[in-house]
Amino acid sequence: MFSLEERKQHTQKITNYIERNLFMVSNNRYINGYFLVLVHWILTLFPLVYLFIGKINNIYYFCCFIWTMIFIFHFYFKGCILTRVERTIWNEKKWWGPWIFLFTPLEKIGIEINNESANTIFNLWGSSVILIVILRLFYYNRN
Repeated sequence: MFSLEERKQHTQKITNYIERNLFMVSNNRYINGYFLVLVHWILTLFPLVYLFIGKINNIYYFCCFIWTMIFIFHFYFKGCILTRVERTIWNEKKWWGPWIFLFTPLEKIGIEINNESANTIFNLWGSSVILIVILRLFYYNRN
């Protein structure tokens, strides 16, 4: 569908656009990176928590849409585009975004985290989220 070169170009354009516009927040790359991390985590955490414990209503379905888009973009960009932008802003190759809280302890006990293992963990996590959503919808519709 899209070649690797096209995806790299899209990634670069998005990274440049976000990085350029973050300078409206601050001229400091580190502050901009922290701001982006905050936005990133809000955009992912609130919908995720709502999928697990929220009422099944229009907000729930909107959260399903958000996470569906996250999965699609993850596969298209071979990882999280926002994490890639954060890495670029901070010039840090070992930053994993929200996954840092899981990956750091895994590395401390000797489990190597690389792109392949990170994608495997994300795919397992995504499968778990999908299963939870399906089960919640199935049991909600039975009541």
